Amino acid sequence: MDKKNKKKEIAEIVLKITDGLFCSLTDLALWNLFYIAELSPLRHPSDIGKAKFFADKNFEKFNYLTLKQALYKIKSKGWIKEDLCLTKKGAQRLNNFIPIYSKKRKWNKNWYLVSYDIPEIKRKYRNILRHNLKELGFGEVHASLWISPFDFSKDVEKIVDYYHLSRFVILAVSNKIGKEESRIFAEKIWKLKETNKKYKFIIKKSKNINPKNLIFEYLSIFKKDPQLPNEFLPKDWVGDKAYLIFKKYFPFENKINNFKIIDEKL
Repeated sequence: MDKKNKKKEIAEIVLKITDGLFCSLTDLALWNLFYIAELSPLRHPSDIGKAKFFADKNFEKFNYLTLKQALYKIKSKGWIKEDLCLTKKGAQRLNNFIPIYSKKRKWNKNWYLVSYDIPEIKRKYRNILRHNLKELGFGEVHASLWISPFDFSKDVEKIVDYYHLSRFVILAVSNKIGKEESRIFAEKIWKLKETNKKYKFIIKKSKNINPKNLIFEYLSIFKKDPQLPNEFLPKDWVGDKAYLIFKKYFPFENKINNFKIIDEKL
């Protein structure tokens, strides 16, 4: 198997293991080191070691050499120290993958729109813009029109300016979209009932699941949750209840950055 196909195979395995949270073995390995150091019941640096790292069940499908290369890459990027504890730079890397839970979801009755017409020759940057809009929680009305009830104008402008896309992108504000009430419109765009079902399922199984797997499953749902204003949510919404369960296993949301420009390589 050539190097390109091998890398693709590894990415697919990692995506499956982490429910889509990570797509590289390097990031999964970094997460495991963080879990051992911060989230495991031991919570002591002296308990972190290569033997414990390589013995992790998440790595059963990878050979020793592949894992060793991932560990070397993490070290070379300055994400961990010699004792395998995370550096500030390593924590910032993980922060890119974990969204912030927002308690305040007030709506000012405005909709914020992003429309673009980016030529095919700049498809790479069009994909970067779309990726970032998804990360911010925008909903896709159609292929080139995205919408949010929250004002992320400054964040979008950063991306647009960074990739020199200003002549292809239009930002707008409107106090009304279509003829439907906001709750119905939001359901069509963000499929909130489906997300709520996933939250209910994870709450139900939370007592009989490995904590690390619970974190992966919860975050895979949460990353797709736009955290809309309360008036948009289903009446039996359980997202907040699911978060409280997750918080018991991951009490580190204060380390998470609200927004980062996604690297071109993504």
